[in-house]
Amino acid sequence: MLAKALLLAVWAAICRLDTYGPQLQLSRPLIAGSITGLILGDFTQGMIIAASLELMWLGVTSIGAYVPPDIVSGTILGTAFGIISGKGAVAGIAVAVPVSLICQQLSILVRTITISLSHMADKAAEKGNLDKIDGYHLMGIPILALGIAIPVFLTVYFGAEYVQKLFSVLPKVITDGLSVAGGIMPALGFGMLLSLMLNRKLWIFFLLGFAANAYGKIPTIGLGIIGIIAAVMYDMFAKNNNKTVSSPTQGGLDL
Repeated sequence: MLAKALLLAVWAAICRLDTYGPQLQLSRPLIAGSITGLILGDFTQGMIIAASLELMWLGVTSIGAYVPPDIVSGTILGTAFGIISGKGAVAGIAVAVPVSLICQQLSILVRTITISLSHMADKAAEKGNLDKIDGYHLMGIPILALGIAIPVFLTVYFGAEYVQKLFSVLPKVITDGLSVAGGIMPALGFGMLLSLMLNRKLWIFFLLGFAANAYGKIPTIGLGIIGIIAAVMYDMFAKNNNKTVSSPTQGGLDL
C-alpha cells in the first residue's frame, strides 16, 4: 500500500491546490473519487462511489467565514476504503461523512496558519521588501498541500487493513442499515440543492424532466440535452420580455 498511499497523497494535494488555484473542478467528488479508483485499480467502482458522494455534497459550499466539511479528504478516503473493503458505496459513504467532518477542523487549522503568512507579508510590505512578500505567499502552497497529503497518506497506509477487518466483522443488520443510509444520503443532498434552486418560475422545468424520465423513459443524456434547450429558450424569452418592457413609448410624449 506504500506506493498507492503516496499516489493518493499526491492526488489529494493536487485537488486541494485546485480548490484555491485554477479551479478546474478536480476537487469535486466525481473527479476526485474516480481518479482515486483509478489509482487503486478499480476505476468503475471509484466512479460509482464518487457519483454517490457528488450527489450527497452537491449543495456544500463555503459562504462567508463558514468552513464546510472537507469533501476532498472525505471523497478520497471514502472512495479508497470503499474499494479496499470491498463494500463499495456503503463503506464509502460511511467513512466519507465522519472523515470530512474531522478534516474540517484540520482545514481550519491550516487556514489559520496561512493567515499568519498574510500578516508577515504585510510587515514585509511596510518595509518595502517585495521578495519576502512573494516568498510568504508562495509558502502557503506547500502548507495547503501538506495539510491534506499527510493525513491522507497516514490514514490509507496505516488504516486500510483495519477498515477492511472492521467491515468484515460487522453484523448484517449494521451493514444493511449503512446500505439504506447510502441510498438516502445522495437523495438528501440532491433534495437540499433543489430546495435552493427551485422557485415558482422554475419548478415546471423540474416537473418536465421528471415526466420525461418517468413516462418517456428518456435517458440522462437526453434529459441533459432537453435541459440545455429549455434553459436557452427561457433565457431568450426573458431577454425579449425585458427589451419590450424597457423600450420607450413610440410617438413621443403627449402634452
